[in-house]
Amino acid sequence: MRYRIINKKKLLWISPYVPYDQVRHAGGKTHNYDIKYFQKSGLFDIHLLTLAQCSDKDFIDLDQYGISYRAAIVDGKVLKNFLRILMNANSVFNSRHRLCQTILSYQYYCLKKMIRQYSLGNVPDIVIMQWTGAGFLLPYIRKLFPNAYTVIIEEDVTFLGYQRRYQQERNFIKKQQYKTRYDQLKRRELELLEHCSLVVVNNDKDRRLIVKSGIKDGKIYTVAPYYKDYSHVCRNDNLSNVIYYGAMDRKENHEAAMWLIHHVMPQIGDINVELYIIGVNPKEELKRMETDRIHIIGFVDDVSPYFSHAMCMAVPLHLGAGIKVKILEGMSAGLPVLTNAVGIEGIPAKKGYEYYRCNTAEEYAATIRQLYNNSTEMERTSQNAKRFMQNNFNIDNKLNGLIKLLLKESQRKL
Repeated sequence: MRYRIINKKKLLWISPYVPYDQVRHAGGKTHNYDIKYFQKSGLFDIHLLTLAQCSDKDFIDLDQYGISYRAAIVDGKVLKNFLRILMNANSVFNSRHRLCQTILSYQYYCLKKMIRQYSLGNVPDIVIMQWTGAGFLLPYIRKLFPNAYTVIIEEDVTFLGYQRRYQQERNFIKKQQYKTRYDQLKRRELELLEHCSLVVVNNDKDRRLIVKSGIKDGKIYTVAPYYKDYSHVCRNDNLSNVIYYGAMDRKENHEAAMWLIHHVMPQIGDINVELYIIGVNPKEELKRMETDRIHIIGFVDDVSPYFSHAMCMAVPLHLGAGIKVKILEGMSAGLPVLTNAVGIEGIPAKKGYEYYRCNTAEEYAATIRQLYNNSTEMERTSQNAKRFMQNNFNIDNKLNGLIKLLLKESQRKL
């Protein structure tokens, strides 16, 4: 795509998580791809203010891409850890805290301090705040840079995840605490989205949700989340493996894997099907479930060999919000995906054609059995899934549109 522009736009990018090529969490992968795509365009003078753990330092590769940045290390030294714990205590335990648990107080303080230092010699044309937690800096950004075009990137609509958490909680006291957090976060999150110049979301489901909540549709832009394209994977014949894939130290992934083991696998014990749980940091409780039919693999550098031997991917999620990148990656490889409303949200695939909608353990078991006994249907769904991904999730086209919009709107602000 060609752009007509004389001078580079000065872009300040603010993020609570440092991006680098080896980052493992889905939102971090999207952030890493997007900022480097912007840099590659040659149209922006980018400066990133971000936070990092000591464990991140050896992986940070922003210099290699020519991206100017400053990263505050938020852990490590004993004194720093002590101060951090003191500052964070209120934001962790106070359900009415102004940051609504989207970002910890110490992290917020570090970002605010770096922004203040940056402002002493710089005036950005555009300010991008990645994740809702960074969006809480919007009032401070508007005070320092009143003429800047401000963008909040919603990796997820955060209040939706809070809503699910309180709705599913059975303990009355915890339920009320979660409800209080949800009510406050929804109000504050929507206020921030209302007062920024542009809201960026990863899918049309999130777009519809915030429009329904009162945000004008004209100030929202939809991109595609980063996912690793596995369309090159060649799937073998005589497939019988079921995959669950994701970071296993996350509550929603651990619970989904345990649910598959306890509720689905016993129903298909009469057919030659094995379950592979793939993902970093599986808990000891999960490791103890390993048998000759249930394999707890842990982290792998490349999931392609497991995809090539998989009959399907089962994703029975009940927590979380936003697009599930694991499903996009599975579909790109042509895996028939079995999931529910939470798993498929934001992905406009047709059930029974490009994926299978399953809600109960009985439905998961029946669909696995159906695919096991019908290789023709498995292959048809596989091809439909790959075609769907090619037609609906072109990351670069979406980012080109966003770049064009930012150039146009920031020029109008001058």
